[in-house]
Amino acid sequence: MPAITTSQLREGMQVYSGEGQPLGAIERVDRDFITVRGQQYQLSSIERAEGDRVHLTRQVAGTAGSGRGERVGVAQDIQEAQGEVRVPEMEERLHVEKRQADMGEVRVQRHVTEERQTVPVELMREQVHVEERDTKDRPATEADLRGAFQEGTIRVPVRGEEAVVTKEAVVTGEVVLNKERTTERQNVTDTIRRTHVDVDENYQKARSGFQQHFQKGRGANGAARFEDAEPNYRRGFEAAHDERNAGKRFEDVEPELQRTHQGSGDDHWERLREEVREGFQRARQ
Repeated sequence: MPAITTSQLREGMQVYSGEGQPLGAIERVDRDFITVRGQQYQLSSIERAEGDRVHLTRQVAGTAGSGRGERVGVAQDIQEAQGEVRVPEMEERLHVEKRQADMGEVRVQRHVTEERQTVPVELMREQVHVEERDTKDRPATEADLRGAFQEGTIRVPVRGEEAVVTKEAVVTGEVVLNKERTTERQNVTDTIRRTHVDVDENYQKARSGFQQHFQKGRGANGAARFEDAEPNYRRGFEAAHDERNAGKRFEDVEPELQRTHQGSGDDHWERLREEVREGFQRARQ
């Protein structure tokens, strides 16, 4: 049989093991392998591809992938001891610490302005008035004769007050800045990762019930096979165990299931709805 090539594969095709067990839909097609539910399978491990179904050879095991849906660290963290297989489930949690940081500053600017002021002041000043008087030829005294016939200049001082301007700085007011500490509550949001281990044991226990439900429904006329409908039951079964759907009814999660369903159109969903719903309800029971 010729080797399978990537041109024969596409995302969404259902993959089955060599024993006929459904493994899930192809999430990614690469040059040398395909990714199914976080596990990688080499193209050389594919036996055949028919329609929307891919069959692997027997005794093929997937390896943890690095593409979409990767389960980080599961392969490395499995520890075997005395026949027990321990698969840890891990999650990240947020821890918030506080540190000092500059939150900004308050600036107070001081400007210097100039203005002219006028202050009224009264100044004293002496004035000289010249007056001539008629003495009616009185006799001259010794004081009158002292230097009477000598030329010269008689100086009479005139005194007064003048304005002297000085400046004095005074405090007319002040600006007071008070800094106080306040506490505010903030919600810190970040993305955390969580690993979840899917256990297929419960589904295998319920599988016979799904087969009976199928035989009473679409399989009653023999036009369809259970293997074709099984992904629908599994889809509902896994949705019921999804932590995001905890406490929700099927009617609450149905719009999201229909939106992400690989088929197209409301008619296609209505044909498969009861199978998905049966898987969801049986998982909750």
